[in-house]
Amino acid sequence: MLKSIKVPVASIYPVVIILVIPALLIVNTYWNLKSFNRDANFIVRHQAVSIADTIKPFIEKSENPENLESILQSLKASNPDIMSISILRGSGENISAGVSTLAPNEASDLASSQLNHLAFGFNEPFAALTYYPKLQRNIWNVVVPYGVPDNNGKNIVFFQLDTESISKILTRTSRDSFIFLAILIIVTLILLSNHFYFYLRSLRTKQLEELERLKDEFISMAAHELRAPITAITGYLDILKDEIKSGNISLIDEEITTLSNLTKDLNGLVDELLDVSRIEQRRVKVEKEDTNISEIIDRIMIVMKPTAAQKNLKLSFEKTDLPIVKTDQERVRQIVTNLVSNSIKYTLQGEVKIETKLEGGFVKITVRDTGIGIPPGEMAKLFGKFHRVKDEKTSEVRGTGLGLWITRQLVELLGGRISVESVYGTGSSFSFTIPFTT
Repeated sequence: MLKSIKVPVASIYPVVIILVIPALLIVNTYWNLKSFNRDANFIVRHQAVSIADTIKPFIEKSENPENLESILQSLKASNPDIMSISILRGSGENISAGVSTLAPNEASDLASSQLNHLAFGFNEPFAALTYYPKLQRNIWNVVVPYGVPDNNGKNIVFFQLDTESISKILTRTSRDSFIFLAILIIVTLILLSNHFYFYLRSLRTKQLEELERLKDEFISMAAHELRAPITAITGYLDILKDEIKSGNISLIDEEITTLSNLTKDLNGLVDELLDVSRIEQRRVKVEKEDTNISEIIDRIMIVMKPTAAQKNLKLSFEKTDLPIVKTDQERVRQIVTNLVSNSIKYTLQGEVKIETKLEGGFVKITVRDTGIGIPPGEMAKLFGKFHRVKDEKTSEVRGTGLGLWITRQLVELLGGRISVESVYGTGSSFSFTIPFTT
C-alpha cells in the first residue's frame, strides 16, 4: 500500500513546493511593506507631537496674536511637511479657532474635528489620517493639548501634516520591493524547476540502480542454480559413452559430440554470467605474481587450435622477447582466450594471429583476424553489456554479448587499456595493454 502512494506523493511534492515558496515570498514582502508603512506613520505622528512640544513654550509666552501668528508661520516655513498650524480653544462642544496659518473659514472647520474632543477629554495628543479633497490624498491631523485649563477651557495645537514625502518613499519602496519580488520568484521557480528535474532524475536513477541490483542478484542465483544440472549432464554423457559398446559408439558419436558441445556452450554461458555478477559486485580479486606472457599464450594456442581447425582457420603466435610481468595470470589467460575465441567466431576464412610487443611501460598484446569486421556504427557500442553486432553474417554466431564487456572490465582491473581497429568486410584487430612496472 505504501509503495502505491509513493508516485502521487512524489508528483505532488514539487507542485506544492513551487506554489508554497513564492506564496511565502509574497506574504513576506506584503508584511514588510505593511510594517514599514506603520513605522513611517508612527514617525510622522511622533514628529508632529515633538513639534507641538517644541512650540508650546513660545505659544504660552506670546500673548500678542500677531506675534503668535508670526511664530506659527515661521514654524510652517521651516518644515515642508507642515501644511498648517492652528490654535484652538474651548471645552465640550464650544471649540473655536484662534490664531492659524489657515484662512478663518478653514480654521473654523477644524474646530469640529472629533480629534479635538478626544484631546480635550483625555488631555493627551491624538493623531489620525484624514482624506484631504484638495490634494486628493490622505494627510495627518494631529492635536496636542497644552497649558493649564482655565475658566475659558483648554488650548490645543492643531497640525495638518502632508504625507506626500512619506507616500513617495512608500511608493518607491513598494515598487522596488515588488520588482525584486518578481525577480526573486522567477529565479526561485527556475531553481526549483531545476532542483525537481534533478530530484526526479535521481529518483529514476535510484530505481534503475535497484533494478540493476536485483538483476545482478538474479543472474548470480540463476548461474549458480544452472551449474549443478550442467555438471550432472556432463557426467551422464561420460557414463553413457563408457556403457555403450565400442561397436555401436560410432552410430551416435555425432549426437554425443553435439550434446557435449552444447553442454560446453551452456557451461561457458554460466561462467560469463558469474563473471558479470562478480565484476558488478566488485568481488573480482586481482592476485599479482610474476607472469610469463608468452607461456600463457602458448597454452592458449594448444587449447584453441582444435576450434580454429574445425573452421579451417590458421592460428598463429608471433613471439617477441618480453620481460616478466607482475600481474594476475588467470585474468590474462581469460582476456586472451576471450579475444581469440571471439576472433575465431567471427572469422569465416583466413587466420587469427596473436602478436606481442613492448610499448612504453606496457606489454601490448594484439589479436588480429581476417574476419567479417565491425560496421562503423557499431564501434562505439562494441564493449557494451549484452551488445552484439547486428549483421546477416553474424546471425548464425551464438553468444550473449557479454564477452567483450567482461574483457574490458578485466583489462581495466589489471591497470591496462583495450582498443579495437576494424575495416568492415576485411577484419579486426583487438589490442590490450598490461603494465609491467609496479
